[in-house]
Amino acid sequence: MQYVTQSPESFYGTPQGRVCATLVGERMRWLWPDLHGLHVAGMGWAGPYLAQLDEGGGEYVAINRWPTSTRLAARAGRLYGVPACEATITAAPFRTGEFDRVVLVHALRGRDNPLPALREAARVMRDDGRLLLAVPSRLMGCRRLRGTPFAQDRAFTRRAVRQVLAAAMLRAERWDELMFMPAWLSCRSVRGSRRMDVAGKVLCPGAGGVLLVEAVHDLYSARPLPVTGLRRWLAGAVVPQPGTARRM
Repeated sequence: MQYVTQSPESFYGTPQGRVCATLVGERMRWLWPDLHGLHVAGMGWAGPYLAQLDEGGGEYVAINRWPTSTRLAARAGRLYGVPACEATITAAPFRTGEFDRVVLVHALRGRDNPLPALREAARVMRDDGRLLLAVPSRLMGCRRLRGTPFAQDRAFTRRAVRQVLAAAMLRAERWDELMFMPAWLSCRSVRGSRRMDVAGKVLCPGAGGVLLVEAVHDLYSARPLPVTGLRRWLAGAVVPQPGTARRM
């Protein structure tokens, strides 16, 4: 079977893309059941998932990493029914601490350094805010998600997620996983995919293709660079020992 990885814009306009957004959106709502009165931002290509979270009573905005097409841009600055703005993911045009919740989907791509995007998301998030990150699992996640935009995202293990979040002064608090089967099977129908995910969590926990991570601010999680001691010969040259100085 030949897989053609689609762009997020084209994928989420297909039946498979809508099933994928519904499945991931349901798990997001399980983590965040009530967003009434909160300001929520989506970074990367999170518009389809913000639409799943939007049940009224909240304010949502999608910050797109990729330029929108003429058809989408013509919809009065809205994407998937959610207000949207076009900006780079590392320079969002919003004040520090403006949002209560931040969703990152397709935000960490390929070999790109993930820290600038995570730090920008942490910047626009309130001190007591929460971040929700969706990334493919390194445990065959990208292979199972071939044909979807997740296949081009940077894959992580749980340990790697903790490390990169700590470098951005964030801490993982809650986890979830889904997509235990290949995407062509998982994105066929919502009902069948729900059953597959339930069976996957029971039979092979930790083997989901997509990881959902909820993180919070943690100023003490950043690890400083290791400081190695000076070599003996260099220490003696920089700091002379007593009695070693020559008389002039």
